[in-house]
Amino acid sequence: MQKKLIALAVAGLMSGGAFAASSVTVYGNIDMGLRNVTNVDAKGDSVLGMGATGSGANGTDNGKGDYAANRLGFTGKEDLGNGLDAHFNLEMGYLSGNGGLDNATNQIFQRQANVGLGGAWGSLDLGRNYTAIFKTVAAYDPFHYTFTGAVPLVGLDGLRRDNDIQYTGSFNGLTVRVEHALGQVPGMSGASATTEGGLSYGNGPINVGGAYRTQKDATNQLTSKQWTVGGAFKTGPFEVAAGYDKNTADQVAKSSGDTKNWWLGGSYAMTPAAALLAGYFDTKTTNLAAIDGQSKKFVVGAKYNMSKSTILYADIDHTNLDGSSVIGYGGAQTQDSQNGIMFGIDHWF
Repeated sequence: MQKKLIALAVAGLMSGGAFAASSVTVYGNIDMGLRNVTNVDAKGDSVLGMGATGSGANGTDNGKGDYAANRLGFTGKEDLGNGLDAHFNLEMGYLSGNGGLDNATNQIFQRQANVGLGGAWGSLDLGRNYTAIFKTVAAYDPFHYTFTGAVPLVGLDGLRRDNDIQYTGSFNGLTVRVEHALGQVPGMSGASATTEGGLSYGNGPINVGGAYRTQKDATNQLTSKQWTVGGAFKTGPFEVAAGYDKNTADQVAKSSGDTKNWWLGGSYAMTPAAALLAGYFDTKTTNLAAIDGQSKKFVVGAKYNMSKSTILYADIDHTNLDGSSVIGYGGAQTQDSQNGIMFGIDHWF
């Protein structure tokens, strides 16, 4: 259960005024799983670890979270009257395997750090935000951003933006998201800046959406563009979802490179507490290397809700690799497939 702390009104400071009390909610989860992945290097070695994903030197993340990324957050809201509120969200990620921060830059609140105003008109949030594309794809990811140790959709070209100004509005099932992240390059206001927008619509069993992004590099000369579209449909215990995403990046030699993702999957709720999930995820890169690369991943998972807060989960997955995507590409020895298996427990508070 979420734990609520009440921030006390502080009186008599400086001018003798008082601050209005507001509630602060502490939330998070701790996910610990065991995952074994084959062919994590060109020699064909396997690794068993807590949070192993098959990436990095050892294919392990020291407990990053296989069902859901570990997090600890603080969120709060103050009623300003006339339907207006002020709110904030600070969220950090951590590694349950060793207690370290889940990032290489030692940011404390690397998952979210934003403050904003909200009302019937929507919400305006400033700071480090989840992107419009990330939020839009959530509606048509067949795993709904769970099984993150195996499913590749979470990392679709940027989960979050720094120095971000983001508007979100919901009107009769239609959700609008628009954001602009400042590049903060002296003398070049557009350099390293990102502009992004998304639309999604949900009505009963149907959810559809799409989003678009454009981003300049630090020199303000090269542009990367991304767009996505997809939908989901639910009937009874069954849910099916599909989506497509394309990312095009300019190259120095006046050419462009593409990364194309498409996916199809679904779930079946066997009981109110137990569900089976399955999905196929295809990623193809073109003109980003001397040889094009492709990854084809099949994932089958199961989860069981022991309570409202505790989940047991398991999965098996197989990945076929081709071209520049093979493990050890360019070397004398390569691996063109990986197998993964994992199981674990995820607890929310």
